[in-house]
Amino acid sequence: MIGPIAKRSLLGVAVASALYAPVALSQEANTSSANDAPVEVIEVRGIVSSLKRAMADKKENLAVSDGIAAEDLGKFPDLNVAESLQRITGVSIDRSGGEGQQVTVRGFGPQFNTVLVNGRQLASDDAGRAFNFDILAADQITGANVYKSGVANLQSGGIGSTINVSTARPFDYDGFQAVGSVKGMYESLSEEVSPQASFLVSNTFADDKLGLLLAVSHQEREVQINRIQTAGWRPGLTLSNRNDGVIAENVYLPRNWDQIVDQQERTRTNASLVAQYAPTDDVTITLDGFVSKFEVDSQVTDLASWFEPDRVGSATINPETGTAIQFTQEIDLHQGSGNPASDFVSSTRNVRDVTSKGFGLNVDWQINDALSATFDVSNSTAENDIAGEGRFNVVGIINNYEFDGTGGVPTVRHDGFVDGQLPDIALNRLHYNDLGNTVASDDEVTEYKADFTYLPDSDVFRKADFGILRSEREKYVYQMFASECLFCGYGTEAPIDELNIRPFTANNYFSGLIDTWYTYDGDAYLDYLASQGAPVIPTLQPNYYNIDEDVTALYAQLEFGYDIGDMPLTMNFGARYEETNVSVTAVQAFISDIVPTTDLTLFANRFAPAEDITGSSSYANVLPSINVKLEVQEDMIVRFSRYDSLSRPTMDQMSPATTFGEPRRQNLQASGGNPNLKPFEAENWDISFEWYYSDDSVFSFALFSKEVENFIVTLSGEESYSMTDRSAANGYRCAEDTCAVGVQLDPTDPTRDVVADTEELNGESEIYTVTRPQNGETATVNGYEVALTHVWDNGFGITANATVVNSDAEVSDDVTQTFALEGLGDSQNLIMFYERDAFQARVAFNNREAFLFALDNTSVGGATGEPVTTETYGQWDVSASYDINEHFTVFFEGINVTEEELSQVGRFADQTYSIEDNGSRYAVGIRGSF
Repeated sequence: MIGPIAKRSLLGVAVASALYAPVALSQEANTSSANDAPVEVIEVRGIVSSLKRAMADKKENLAVSDGIAAEDLGKFPDLNVAESLQRITGVSIDRSGGEGQQVTVRGFGPQFNTVLVNGRQLASDDAGRAFNFDILAADQITGANVYKSGVANLQSGGIGSTINVSTARPFDYDGFQAVGSVKGMYESLSEEVSPQASFLVSNTFADDKLGLLLAVSHQEREVQINRIQTAGWRPGLTLSNRNDGVIAENVYLPRNWDQIVDQQERTRTNASLVAQYAPTDDVTITLDGFVSKFEVDSQVTDLASWFEPDRVGSATINPETGTAIQFTQEIDLHQGSGNPASDFVSSTRNVRDVTSKGFGLNVDWQINDALSATFDVSNSTAENDIAGEGRFNVVGIINNYEFDGTGGVPTVRHDGFVDGQLPDIALNRLHYNDLGNTVASDDEVTEYKADFTYLPDSDVFRKADFGILRSEREKYVYQMFASECLFCGYGTEAPIDELNIRPFTANNYFSGLIDTWYTYDGDAYLDYLASQGAPVIPTLQPNYYNIDEDVTALYAQLEFGYDIGDMPLTMNFGARYEETNVSVTAVQAFISDIVPTTDLTLFANRFAPAEDITGSSSYANVLPSINVKLEVQEDMIVRFSRYDSLSRPTMDQMSPATTFGEPRRQNLQASGGNPNLKPFEAENWDISFEWYYSDDSVFSFALFSKEVENFIVTLSGEESYSMTDRSAANGYRCAEDTCAVGVQLDPTDPTRDVVADTEELNGESEIYTVTRPQNGETATVNGYEVALTHVWDNGFGITANATVVNSDAEVSDDVTQTFALEGLGDSQNLIMFYERDAFQARVAFNNREAFLFALDNTSVGGATGEPVTTETYGQWDVSASYDINEHFTVFFEGINVTEEELSQVGRFADQTYSIEDNGSRYAVGIRGSF
């Protein structure tokens, strides 16, 4: 096991309710010395006791690690595990709907961190490789350890860290236990109250040889998310109009501006059942199963403005950045892009419907005094069943509007929208519709493990760990999509009654912005299309893929110890060998022709029937490691670690399929994946100093360095595709054996010779500029961590930590830059608490400084290549509890009590990408234990 299993009080059990399959932690997570002195049993009853347990785990481990114990997790005002992990030094989180979703450790984002639950890797609904923590309820785990340095018996994949979350087992408790909690949560934006509840029942039978545990948790939230955002700032544009010509050149212009209200119903239900049987004192068998259901029903109401550079009436340009900080979009000024419109969007694209299931069988066998073994087999699945569910509808009014970013937060003023007054409802016109366009996924992970520990009769050679792992993972990602443009162009009056068009007022919206616009029933819009003979029926798109990844691993690790004078020295040497085999199958509809439309400037793609394409790769890695711990004195420890690590490319990066963009004359573009990608490989070292200057206080300082090769970047290259359907029948001027690409057929022009037999014309090729992920970049990340926990005798205490990271792959002013390390940024935590008798209180501040969110090479902003930076965000949370008696505790929680907003900007500060307001949350509840 990772650390000692402390004997918990009934109150401790209340916050240790199990979500995920509780099993004995395998030797994959065992990093402590076998010859350690007997561990003190800690009675976990409050804040200080839980801090002591976390400190004991940190002190005993050989690897550089940090952890958090049950009371900390259960007593923080957190909705899920990610929000609890952010309290740990070096851990930052990304949020979704105000909830923690994914973690970054020491500047390395979600794909670089391996997440285990009870030593097992679980399937994830993420389309790549990241684990979404929002399916885990924070009050239902017993602890978590973040391993920042590598050891041979830890599963690979985490250049940033390996995170192991632990849950409860019936043998953790004495006899019958029944605990639970209920609370109501108030959301400040939606002004709604939602229920949450959890309970755990555990008992042992047959002289404690048999144990059963059942845990259930249910949470609901009525969420409102207010957001303003753009889909990207386009560089190098020329602003103009048909009356005045060129207004400005080489300008940054936002693609659009959306004022969004996302109203969500979030429901999270978790349940687990665990059975343990100990037929003898030497054997423990654990059988467990779990199910988790996380649903997000989303209704987005949006006032949208689309900007084009050829219909600008006037503009103000920041001369230092080239950013258009003020400009107008006016009717009848465009040069081909169409008139501006105030768009009213109804969308459900943010839905999630995640079902996770799993089971496991674990056998812990003490073969003899010197040899023990752990055998474990597990299977888990995760399905995000949302294909064909995401709806997107647009109704609009042809209208003038003005973007104004001169006053800080940008605003868009629409003609006729003043003080809650709206333009005539009869001006609404029909526009665009689609259904689907949401990526769904199925993931399955099966693991087989055998781990052995040998304890020799020696004072110097203390332990040998060795074992084998077989991991089989299959991820299937697909998309259902259909669009209908029967009424595109705002040419048809909207049926007001059929669509139930009506005014909408955004509750608690951003000050100074329009908060009232029109909305309607998007489902009724789809019904209306069907009544007009144009149903929107989503079908499976020719861009889905299936990836099989098999990993076979062997490891061996030796631990030694001896004294240097009166200073105990412990070290281990180990290596892990891993062989990875990847098989990829995708469905691809290759382009067969580029067809001109009635507008000479526009073209359309035609595709051949979809076909299967395959790819495969394999690679092997040896990952050596050494960890050294020197006890300078009883309360001072110095550690050194040197190790190699790897992170595999994400699943979506390995798809061999190609997506072809909208055809533009002399600008044919496409994008795709690369099944031949190799893993990121890192050489790492860590040095740390820890001073445990009292039994509940510690100061620590750590230096670390990571040199990572094979970073994946998106690069462009030319690829040739055969036009198998090119002919005069498709509208091309054809003469002899060539077709003039992009020239519309004009039968009235007798000078054009149209070839009747066009068989010989097929096979012509077009050259596409295709972007694909490729290995090649190297980056070095250096940093340090400092942390302090101090408890005074009067009941007050403080925990503070900070992480500083730097890299040679940071964003620069070079507009041609294609690579920078996403997620790299400093972070700080401050927790102040008071604990005396029956009363506990905490104030927690978590701050993440500005970091690169993305280089805009793929989905964000239309592949502009521009950086998107998340600005510094700090959040205050509070909590308090009072023990009424030994059975009942009342508590209060407040999340983001100062209602901080999350902001993103582009290359320059005057390029706002988004501002998101999730409001604050407050909860009152009661816990009971019997």
